[in-house]
Amino acid sequence: MNKNIPNAMFHKDIIDQQVDDLRERMRLLQQDRRANVDILEASKSTNAEEIRILRDEHKILRLKLSQLKKTPDLSIGGPQDISALKKGVISLRTDFDSLRVSSGKHQIELNKLKDELKLCELEARQPSQEDSSLSRRICTLENR
Repeated sequence: MNKNIPNAMFHKDIIDQQVDDLRERMRLLQQDRRANVDILEASKSTNAEEIRILRDEHKILRLKLSQLKKTPDLSIGGPQDISALKKGVISLRTDFDSLRVSSGKHQIELNKLKDELKLCELEARQPSQEDSSLSRRICTLENR
């Protein structure tokens, strides 16, 4: 029986130490949780402030937009200016189309001229008839 008593005391000390360790862990976890809650509260308040600012800006922009819709824009003189602008656009469009057609014709002509240039360059590169061995043979055969 004497052997069991010190052994029981030893186990009790270990259990007490484990309980103390668990309490310390719980205390640290509570501090971490409090710190996280504080951080979240701070971000929540800054987000709420930003939301308030954005709402105010949105309200101002909506008022400006409604005012712009109500008042006619004086920079455009009305339907006459719009029709004049449409005519100008049509005129520019027809000019553009005609220039595009003439550009296409010029491109075709350019391609033809490039082909002719290549042919001329090839003809200029051909060896003269006197220099080739075939032409010499023909000449000797003709001379016989």
